[in-house]
Amino acid sequence: MKQVLMGLVLLMAGLSLAQGTDYQQAAVASAALARLQAVAQGATGEEKLLAWAKEVKARAEKSYEAKAYFKAAREAQAALLLFRAASGEPQVQARGPRPAPRMGMGMHHPFGPRGHAFAPWGKGRPGPDARLTQRVPSVVDRAEKELAYYRAQDSLVKDLVAEAKNRLSKEPGRAFLLARAALALISAERGF
Repeated sequence: MKQVLMGLVLLMAGLSLAQGTDYQQAAVASAALARLQAVAQGATGEEKLLAWAKEVKARAEKSYEAKAYFKAAREAQAALLLFRAASGEPQVQARGPRPAPRMGMGMHHPFGPRGHAFAPWGKGRPGPDARLTQRVPSVVDRAEKELAYYRAQDSLVKDLVAEAKNRLSKEPGRAFLLARAALALISAERGF
């Protein structure tokens, strides 16, 4: 009986110690911060967006030092997106030619539910730029709705959503990146 009781006490102590630090989240945050550091060293582009990215980078480093690993990882993700938006990096790049399918492995008739498998970009299927312009308004709208629903207190998130809305028609790639950064910051603030 004493051994069973002692085993339960040790098990409970081990579980309470293990819950103190989430090593997987710490590793994810550490990797995100390392990537962020590498990107930040050579960052160039629009000054306003670079200033926001540096601010969010500093927040991520403070969160990591405070052992708020999930928050640090989300803030690092937001900073990376802001650095990409500042540099003007396109979100979608054109795909190269597709390899020919091997016989017997996925060969289907060019009609029916998989008829799109053989359609080139111009016929029956929108290209990457068209898909981006279709998707951007929904991402910006989602960021705006999450901002209102979760009552985010961060003024930077409000600025990011407003900037994304302003750039929606002129620069959809940057608007997409700004909205995604705002969503990452909202997620960091609420903790999930």
